[in-house]
Amino acid sequence: MIKTLAGIGFLVLLLYAVDGIKQALGLPVPSAIVAMLLLTFFFASQRRVPDFVDQGAKALMRVIPLLFIPPLVAILDVRAMVLSHPVVLFLAVTGSTLVGLVVTGLLYKALVRKRGRV
Repeated sequence: MIKTLAGIGFLVLLLYAVDGIKQALGLPVPSAIVAMLLLTFFFASQRRVPDFVDQGAKALMRVIPLLFIPPLVAILDVRAMVLSHPVVLFLAVTGSTLVGLVVTGLLYKALVRKRGRV
């Protein structure tokens, strides 16, 4: 339980720290993207994910459906825009999802090949 809370706290603090740095430097990139890149480079250099971060991330994954409620409420708030441009929004969401899936698949394949499992 302590490791789980420490992992969640670490991830939240990292996000707030990156957000502060992003605002101070005026970077046009979302804080979550910068934080994920930092985590990726750090974990890759360590060749492992610390146990407390792993437990915190697993706890967050169990409640991830709840994290989609605010975006859904926001979409309902801008209903007129959604209804006026449905094709553009559909293409944007579909395209970005496909790009994410392809990149994730290629990255996974490269990592598995590098470790010699395939």
